[in-house]
Amino acid sequence: TTLAVTTMPGDDVTHPIPDNTGYITEGQFYLHGGRIEPFGSLSRLKQMVNGKTREDHRAIMDGMIKLFAAYRDTLEKKSMGFQMTAWDKKLLKYGELFEARMMDLSVNIPLEKALDEGWEILASCFEPRETGLRSDLIQKFWPASHQAVAPQTAQRT
Repeated sequence: TTLAVTTMPGDDVTHPIPDNTGYITEGQFYLHGGRIEPFGSLSRLKQMVNGKTREDHRAIMDGMIKLFAAYRDTLEKKSMGFQMTAWDKKLLKYGELFEARMMDLSVNIPLEKALDEGWEILASCFEPRETGLRSDLIQKFWPASHQAVAPQTAQRT
């Protein structure tokens, strides 16, 4: 794998300037401010691991990114001066933890630890029913330190 480095003046992804020549053969990571930007990153590898890793991998990945997108929307609302609801405040806490403990470039942990960390982040911010994750996965993987609230499981639609 050759790592390409590009500069995006003004964060304009439509006009990248290559700093080196090369490419990543199985995907690309869009980095911004020392963090991985999940919405600009691409990877075909994630499709190849479905069913080959821990059973909660795909569900927690999808669920956490969905909540991160809601966090981004909440940041925009906050910047426009909207009053923050209790749900918005949960999303703000979640987004900060997710960025710091999962997306920061200094994070270097094995997959199993990352999945466990994802559950910890979710349990620190939400009730199980608010995550949108399946009840069977919540029953199996919800952190023991937060089990007092785990019986309230119901899939959020």
